[in-house]
Amino acid sequence: MKGRTVAFGLLLLSTVMVAHAQNPVTRLTNIINAYPDPSPDGTRIVFQSNRTGLPQIYIMNADGSQLRQLTDEPRGAETPIWSPDGKTIVYAAYVAEDNNDVFIMKPDGSARQQLTNGLGYDGHPHWSFDGARIIFNSDRTSPDLRADWNKRWHEIFSMKADGSDVRQHTNCRSVCTYGSLSPDGRKIVYRKTTDTAGFSWGLTLGARNSEVFVADLDGSNEVNLSNNASFDGWPAWSPDGGRIVFASNRGGPANVGHLYTVRIDGTDLHKVTDGKWSYVQPAWSEDGTKLFAYQNQETGDNEFGDIVVIGLQN
Repeated sequence: MKGRTVAFGLLLLSTVMVAHAQNPVTRLTNIINAYPDPSPDGTRIVFQSNRTGLPQIYIMNADGSQLRQLTDEPRGAETPIWSPDGKTIVYAAYVAEDNNDVFIMKPDGSARQQLTNGLGYDGHPHWSFDGARIIFNSDRTSPDLRADWNKRWHEIFSMKADGSDVRQHTNCRSVCTYGSLSPDGRKIVYRKTTDTAGFSWGLTLGARNSEVFVADLDGSNEVNLSNNASFDGWPAWSPDGGRIVFASNRGGPANVGHLYTVRIDGTDLHKVTDGKWSYVQPAWSEDGTKLFAYQNQETGDNEFGDIVVIGLQN
């Protein structure tokens, strides 16, 4: 499968000072428009942006018009996802220092409701394909919530759409995040940090590696889909359940990743994007013909990027 990338919606919102091509260029803004998710009917896109200084949730039409801010969380909001019926958006927000929880709201920003309420980090929520449950990762079982985020136990949980009936699906005792259920509800995919040598996003070698796994609902029968020493993450199911898309920096250079798709048994790996830009945080269109992603560049402490749509060709 090959990809054709098209700039979408928002233009890069950055200001540069350029005298001549050979002279230094100074970037004055680092605006990030990230984590795009298309509505089920394809007419709107919800995403997070830091344009106000904190990440908040925004919505716009599919052509980039009618931009509107939905949240005004004091510590920021992130990772929004549409419900399958298009009536609700789930997202995460910090309610206190080092305390992240899962919320839902209507697409106009009203009827905000907090679903999780506890110490630590509950984040990266996703809906099941039937809309009955919300999948999220949480460090609630970690022995020490005072430990650094990357040293806690992050497991994959799910709950009903009203926050009840919380179930634990993994027993990683590591960092397992960004989980979602397969369309038939029988499998779960997630990003997992393993205690094997691997490369960071900046391609420095360390003692741990980030991989993409698929497993049964109880965390058994794990299959490593990415199986590479690179940093692999942000997995998402195709609507037909046959493939997983994820981002990986296996091709380099540092801080540049691209999108790949793979069958759920780990075979038939295909690269979708290419070039100097990085592509992460993919989401499928309802009909499986397009991917939405965060296209970005990182240099030191500077990061900026925007939302693109990628037309898929068989």
